[in-house]
Amino acid sequence: ASCSSVDVRGRSVLEDSPTGILQVRRACAGSLARRVQKKRNSLDDEYTILTIDQTRQVLSTLIYAWFPEGERPSLPVTGKWDSIKLLGAVSDAGETFFVPCEENFNSDTTIRLLDALQTEFGEKICVVLDNASYFTANAVQEFVEDTPIELCYLPRGSPELNPTEECWRKLNRALGNRLFENLDKLQDAALSALDDLEPPQLSTYLCP
Repeated sequence: ASCSSVDVRGRSVLEDSPTGILQVRRACAGSLARRVQKKRNSLDDEYTILTIDQTRQVLSTLIYAWFPEGERPSLPVTGKWDSIKLLGAVSDAGETFFVPCEENFNSDTTIRLLDALQTEFGEKICVVLDNASYFTANAVQEFVEDTPIELCYLPRGSPELNPTEECWRKLNRALGNRLFENLDKLQDAALSALDDLEPPQLSTYLCP
């Protein structure tokens, strides 16, 4: 098998080595910063820059059962977990927007999110987002064509460049080691935690 390499200050390193990975990530961040800045320069001052992302929170349950002494306990696993789905956005002014989603993520939910963001932040929004199929779908592109919305896609496989991901990490820490009786209580706790968190600064991610 062959390994690709990148040039780091005149010397070649493997792309999957620690140095290579760091260099590639820095290159991706620099490329994204340039694209966002180019996009910003082509927009008027009324535009709001937003990053969006999605997540799921699984409802964990505590199970009580009796097992013969000396035997290793085992429980059947169905492979299906109840969960809540959340969509979120962070603006360049440090504002956040989170909304629960009842259905699986698809192009329709993306369009409704973009519409809701226009209602919340104004018609002119520039949205930075990943390459998930429900974000890049033709239906989404066709919807955007008839609006002032501008889309700027992150490099593939670079969630660390999306500040909304930091909101999900903080949410996971806030809900860690907690059990909830049902999805409604899980959703209430998640939205409450998101309301209380300190939003990340977009400039730290998009303009390194």
